[in-house]
Amino acid sequence: MDILTVACVQQRVRLPITLDEYRDGLRRFLRAAENKRARLVIFPELAGVMIVPPLLGDFRSSLLLRADVGRRGGASTWQKIVGAMAGSAAGILKANYGIGMAGLLDVASATIWERYTELFGGLAKEFGVTLVAPSAYLPDPFDGVIRNLAVVFGPDGAQLGVQAKVILTPEDERFCQPGTTWDIIRTEVGALGLMIGSDVLFPEVGRLLAFQGAEALISLAASASQVEYNKIRAGTLARMQDNQLFAACAFLVGEDAFDATHTKTYLGKSAIFAPQELTPRFNGVLVEMGNFSSEGVLTAEWNFAELRLLWEKSDARLRGQFNASQASQILATIYRQLQGAPRLEDQADDAGADAMHTAQLSATSLITLDDLPVIASITSHWPPHSTADAEDLPLQETVAWNVTSATEAVQPNADLRYEEETDEMDALDDAERAD
Repeated sequence: MDILTVACVQQRVRLPITLDEYRDGLRRFLRAAENKRARLVIFPELAGVMIVPPLLGDFRSSLLLRADVGRRGGASTWQKIVGAMAGSAAGILKANYGIGMAGLLDVASATIWERYTELFGGLAKEFGVTLVAPSAYLPDPFDGVIRNLAVVFGPDGAQLGVQAKVILTPEDERFCQPGTTWDIIRTEVGALGLMIGSDVLFPEVGRLLAFQGAEALISLAASASQVEYNKIRAGTLARMQDNQLFAACAFLVGEDAFDATHTKTYLGKSAIFAPQELTPRFNGVLVEMGNFSSEGVLTAEWNFAELRLLWEKSDARLRGQFNASQASQILATIYRQLQGAPRLEDQADDAGADAMHTAQLSATSLITLDDLPVIASITSHWPPHSTADAEDLPLQETVAWNVTSATEAVQPNADLRYEEETDEMDALDDAERAD
């Protein structure tokens, strides 16, 4: 396979009342991807936790569900009234989906895993695509430990591989344990290396996956701030360019319904990347979402024939000039040296002591301004020459800059601007009407 159409989903947090409602929402994205003939579809980090609300049967969770229904755009007047009352009651009772999910993971993690695999495996088979399912807090199939996991399903619905998040956030630590390694997942559309959340910020992760034979790096993210989003995006671009691979980054957006303070909102601009040499503007971006909060589906083509040619012809040939055995020896040596190096805190303490000592010595040898030697002096008449004497003064040369021509010289096409190629929810609605 030389050319692959890949679809990247930007998904909003919702609280489905039933699993069927959640499934129908996912089908909207997959129909849009199908219309573009995508064979690989990627969902974002933590979008899989939306499978939990339908499984919670307690009274507090039902109040939160009714409150969410009342806030939806198409809610009826009665639903809005009931939702407002349910929201007030939920606030009084301190209802919290996070607590409910933690309890469900304790007593019924196997049920969550079963529903997750049935849902996304079934969708992969229904649409005949390789599906990178959204991550969720799930029991690891290898040891049963709860982790932030993403599962890849083949077009037949079979599980092809699992990747756990290794570098956890404080939010993750409330629900799960870290993963232990990164491994590629082989599929019929290529070898995929998954990086969840902040895992993408570490150069060693991308290099490890590249040396295992990855052809594309898949970043799943849920960023709660602009800074965090920018770091994830920059990290994905860096890991891609470092290792001359294709990459995609899918972001979760919308208010975090599992946050008890109701102040946490996810944002991001999902994108599909390629090495700079293979992109029209040489910036590594094939297509990117137009804003930080809307749902949508992006599609682009990955040309693997061009990628392999780049591996052979590039000035920096990673696979020929820096092989895995060399890398392992070099990195092992560097890490051993770093382990024996002084800690930054110790160096800071030493630097602070040296600075204080220097300050004490200099305090005894301070001099005043009057003590400084006079090197030269410049005098001038005051007030300056009057306008009557202006004709006696030499004329100054002036240079008039033509701003327009200067801009055109640098930017031949003044109307050229960055065009963000997006397929957002309008495309999904059109697909629904076509059905």
